[in-house]
Amino acid sequence: MSILGKQSVEETKNEVSTSALVNTFERPLDPKKRLTIPSVWRRALGSDYVYVMKEEGNPCLQLIPKGVFESRLASVQEDALSDEGLNDVLESIGEDSELLEFDIQGRIRISDRLLAYANLKGPVVMKGAIRMARLWAPENVPQRTAEESESLRAAKKRLRF
Repeated sequence: MSILGKQSVEETKNEVSTSALVNTFERPLDPKKRLTIPSVWRRALGSDYVYVMKEEGNPCLQLIPKGVFESRLASVQEDALSDEGLNDVLESIGEDSELLEFDIQGRIRISDRLLAYANLKGPVVMKGAIRMARLWAPENVPQRTAEESESLRAAKKRLRF
């Protein structure tokens, strides 16, 4: 933290840099509705905290590293001082998000309200999406069409992935 109480750009970059969240895992909710996050993801998240929020338009939740979430917020908060519409968006994000701490066994307890939004009752499919992950009920995981798969192959080729 700098003398002025604000973080330097370099400090912010260091907080945001996390390893990529990759792979797909399926984990059950335990009897107390806690979800165990894979240890490899906990290390990649780089913090004892994680944000979970609704994904508008999809019946799933986003699991977002603390640094990534807060970096996104920092980039819009200053603009929100003079933009009432942006304040409404921030209020919606705040309302639909939770900051959760991992317990000693790497579990988080997502609120019943968010679990209900994504229909998470039993097994949870956790799909890595590099900068975040999505949490799905198995019956809601989207299946790619052949056309979507071809489009993704072309995009990966352009990106050299």
